Amino acid sequence: MTTQTPRAFSYEPETFRSIAQDLQTYRATGHPGRKMSSTAPLILDWSKTLLPFPGIIGTSGTATVLEPVFAFSDDNSWALLAQGWVRLENHIDDRLDIARRITS
Repeated sequence: MTTQTPRAFSYEPETFRSIAQDLQTYRATGHPGRKMSSTAPLILDWSKTLLPFPGIIGTSGTATVLEPVFAFSDDNSWALLAQGWVRLENHIDDRLDIARRITS
C-alpha cells in the first residue's frame, strides 16, 4: 500500500512511522539526534516554500533540493524530510537581510 501526496510524492507506511518516531524523539529530547549532528545531510542556502504542500528548497553539494518537509526544529537549524533529519545552514532570508543592510 502506498499513500499518495500532492505532486506524485508517495511514501510507504513505514516512512510515516519513521517520521512519527523522529518527532517523538525530538519532542522528548529537544534535539533531532545528537549522535548524527555531524553526519546528517546538509542543505545550504535554503528557504521554506509552499507548493501544494509545505516544502524546502536549497542546495546539497551540487544538487538542488526541493522536498516536502514535515517539521523544523525550533531554531530552524534542522528539517525533517521523508528520509530523516537534515541540517540547515544559510537561510536565504538571512542573507537577503544582510544585503538590504549593506545597501541601505
